[in-house]
Amino acid sequence: MKYHYLALTAVLLVPAPAAASVPDAWGQAAAHATGDHYNPGETRLTPTAAVRLKPRWSVPLATATCAAPATPLVGAGRLVTAAAYRISGHDATTGALLWQTPATTRKTSISLAAIVGTRLIAQYRDCRSGKTFLTAHDVTTGQVLYNKRIPETMYGTLADQGILVGSVWDAPISQYGLRAYRIADGSRAWARAGSIGGETIAAGGRILVVGDDSTAAVDVTTGRDLWTPGTGCFTPIGASPDGATFYMRCDPDGPLRRVDAATGKVLRTFPSHGATSGFATDGERVYLHTFANELIAVDASDGRRLWTATFAEDGPIEISVGGGVVYGWRDGRHPLAAFEARTGKALGLDAKTSALQGAPMVANGRLYGRTASAVTTYAP
Repeated sequence: MKYHYLALTAVLLVPAPAAASVPDAWGQAAAHATGDHYNPGETRLTPTAAVRLKPRWSVPLATATCAAPATPLVGAGRLVTAAAYRISGHDATTGALLWQTPATTRKTSISLAAIVGTRLIAQYRDCRSGKTFLTAHDVTTGQVLYNKRIPETMYGTLADQGILVGSVWDAPISQYGLRAYRIADGSRAWARAGSIGGETIAAGGRILVVGDDSTAAVDVTTGRDLWTPGTGCFTPIGASPDGATFYMRCDPDGPLRRVDAATGKVLRTFPSHGATSGFATDGERVYLHTFANELIAVDASDGRRLWTATFAEDGPIEISVGGGVVYGWRDGRHPLAAFEARTGKALGLDAKTSALQGAPMVANGRLYGRTASAVTTYAP
């Protein structure tokens, strides 16, 4: 049976901004495949500008049966959302709706995997039959570039080196597996048994895959083993923005280790800062939540503590970085905490940022984040 529900209605074509040398985008759930929660292309939302943030506009996120709103993405001048069986592309500056796919004729769950350049990769899953389609759209216009049926629904996807990788449950053999597809045309690149070790991240084109008997660093483009970790725990929580190193820890109480992504060599074991969780890095500093209700910044190379922000309760548990500012989401009762990344100087943000339901995306001189049934944008 053919599915035709991805044909587009008329769209307004608006030229995308010229590409910068460092993209100003938040194109995956954690910004990049490295899971760094950092936008190096953001230059406008400096500490001086951040204290003037106000809620400016919102776009709705309706919830429908079997179709919880997807994690939104920002790239190529677009804010992209998926809710109520359709994808919408908005002007990232004004919020104006520029294109929208028609609502699917069946109850369909849509996830947004990544924006790579001007290509949006999404996954459509029919809630009744389980049939899944990998689809690419031109993110500036919404045009469908390809729409291909894939055998299994992928979870925890990441895009790196021109490849989309995701975890699957291989029902015929009752095992977890990994599947990889080429972003250019949606064709299968490789498949193998195993599951992602730790967070779903890549560093230097490598992911950590756990099998029945061993763990290996696997080439994202080929699916082949490249190196096997040594003794100790190798559970990645993130990677440096340049992809040169993994950051790993065994458990919240364990110390972080910095590991060479090319060889698996442990480069440095960080000093203990107590039990920690969360992760973000701008390449110079690593930002962590401690169970002592602190947000700490440690040197990204050797782990020595550089600054500490202490809270009476509810220290930040999710972190985003951009424009020289660290944003920490505490919970819905508190405004975002914000600090100058280099010094740890506190920056007071508008009380209305307490409406955010998680750490924001930082891009385009703005913060974008989920609030109740909408994506709300904050700008100076």
